[in-house]
Amino acid sequence: MRKASIIVIGSEILRGLVQDTNSWWLAGKLTEMGFSVIRIIAVPDDEGEIAWALKSSLEVADVVVVTGGLGFTKDDITLSAAAKALGLRLVLSEDAVEMLKRKVKGEEVQYYIKAAHIPEGGKPLYNQVGISPGVYLEINGKDLFFLPGVPAEMTKMFEDRVKPLLEGRSRGYMARITITTDYTKESEVDSLVAQLREKHSDVYFKTHATVPVVLSVLVSSSSQKDLQVKLDRIIEELKKVIKIRDIKAE
Repeated sequence: MRKASIIVIGSEILRGLVQDTNSWWLAGKLTEMGFSVIRIIAVPDDEGEIAWALKSSLEVADVVVVTGGLGFTKDDITLSAAAKALGLRLVLSEDAVEMLKRKVKGEEVQYYIKAAHIPEGGKPLYNQVGISPGVYLEINGKDLFFLPGVPAEMTKMFEDRVKPLLEGRSRGYMARITITTDYTKESEVDSLVAQLREKHSDVYFKTHATVPVVLSVLVSSSSQKDLQVKLDRIIEELKKVIKIRDIKAE
């Protein structure tokens, strides 16, 4: 299973001015696609911090998804910082300029031209919702994506541009089930599934302190067929140790 890292860039996030929902959404999507998300990093609009986040992520992950700092204002430095960190030139992409022209007219294009400068070798990704393009870059066989920080722009670009590029590359399959139990104490459910958690160390069991207690289960496998067999087996074993009200597959 390929590994993924998510980097969220924006001083406004670290100062508590804006809530980060991008990493939560991306983690769910990447997990659904069969990737193992091993890191979520938040850094300010700072060249050194961005460089550290990129380099450390590329050391351990096969796919790195970055959000934020792609605009045309002074503090939008993600792409220039990335180019410097990766030893690449920051170049004006004619394809990115054409994308800008589809969004703004005439002399306005020059105001936004900063957003068309991308790391050399990168491919601009059209922003259907906003203005600034995203960027796809392959570095030593690893996939690096730069997406807008605005959630509506980011989610649309991921679904339309990123997901098709990553389909079939995860080398793994993932299934999630949500179980509503017949218990009111989280500790009770946790103790009942303890043996299963130990037996199936590659399966993720997470109890939620709700009433009734909800249990989330993530099952992964290298093939779709084996995944279903494994999932069915886990469900049958759970039925033997806990009282279940409802099971939903997601």
